[in-house]
Amino acid sequence: MDASLEFVGTATTVLRLGPFTILTDPNFLHRGQFAYLGKGLMSRRLTEPSVQPQDLPQLDAIVLSHLHGDHLDRIARRELDRTPTVYTTRQAARRLEKWEFDAKALAPWQSSELAAAGVGLRITSVPGNTPADRCVSCCHR
Repeated sequence: MDASLEFVGTATTVLRLGPFTILTDPNFLHRGQFAYLGKGLMSRRLTEPSVQPQDLPQLDAIVLSHLHGDHLDRIARRELDRTPTVYTTRQAARRLEKWEFDAKALAPWQSSELAAAGVGLRITSVPGNTPADRCVSCCHR
């Protein structure tokens, strides 16, 4: 099976796994812009993303580890296609549905399967290293 990974920046990648194209943690803020992290915390983007939402290939799914502005920013919220399912936490799925995304909540160790061209892909939620242990996958340590 052919596979490739394109690093977009921060926690954002485009994964191509056989017939599937998956986007992780969509952050398209420009260098110098701020992302809101919650509880009064902000983060400044240090690099320019390699692509913008309009440059993305057709996506089969989006994996969102958790709902902070450095993992799903205002540009992604405004410009991403609402068609691909977003696999994420229960808390994030509720908010994403209000924003008209197709969101699917995964509890820790719960999986969801995709199928295309006779190939299957399993997305499994794993506990993250956060105070509430609520991430689908997490880059924060």
